[in-house]
Amino acid sequence: METLKKPHAAMLASPGLGHLIPVIELAKRLVVHHNFAVTIFAIPSHSSPAEAQLLEAAMSPKLFDVVELPQPDISGQVSPDAAVVTCLAVMMRTCRPAFRLAISSMENRPNLLIVDLFGTEYLSIAEELQIPKYVYIATNAWFLALNIYLPVLDKEVNGEYVDQKERLRIPGCRSLWPQDVVDPMLDRSDQQYREYLRIGTEIPISDGVLMNTWEDLQQTTLDALRNDNFLGRYCKVPVYTIGPLTRPIANQRDEIFDWLDKQPGETGFGLKSCDIST
Repeated sequence: METLKKPHAAMLASPGLGHLIPVIELAKRLVVHHNFAVTIFAIPSHSSPAEAQLLEAAMSPKLFDVVELPQPDISGQVSPDAAVVTCLAVMMRTCRPAFRLAISSMENRPNLLIVDLFGTEYLSIAEELQIPKYVYIATNAWFLALNIYLPVLDKEVNGEYVDQKERLRIPGCRSLWPQDVVDPMLDRSDQQYREYLRIGTEIPISDGVLMNTWEDLQQTTLDALRNDNFLGRYCKVPVYTIGPLTRPIANQRDEIFDWLDKQPGETGFGLKSCDIST
């Protein structure tokens, strides 16, 4: 009898440790517990030694393959003070041709695509390849609810969200004080707002959303996302809880912590514009 081939998932990680780590942990879950073959497509930051070390360590057990896409030069496409969300969106958009070429050239072509929040523009490539496509949200259900409903708020709310006098109402979920909106919603004239809005319109194009949470933790929000009388009419696709997915605590300290220990106690570290290596 012919041996059945393993399902082969292509997983796309946006630049930055905060995006790469959740993708690696999901890849491990798929390989170890669900007998998947996985290929991770990563866009490494050459300015981040920790990211390079993480990719190298992830490949050492040979649980999955890693394909490093070339990091694009976006210096001519964004201003020096552009927000991180803008930089990430432009980088991912610029990498689409390289990803399409890489995945089309594979001998064992994947039959499933999983992208993270900033990879929604790649869903159309999965449609070209005629394979299922999923969006992996590594944060929480509330973040997804706000993003999914943003296109509605964009049409209904006049002026800046932070200037509104009443709470922003999200069907089936707790309302949101205007001052508590996420950073991309602070300035509607900024490109990062338009990118965040676009993501909210593209998630429903997928075949489903994978959430790094569990049912009992955010039951009310999950129910709203699945109920057509609430957010389900905007989400339109199944929402699957697959969490908690967490990175195991390493037994040994890495070079980053050793370096931090040597810094003066009063030293502060902040995220600069377009610094996506953190």
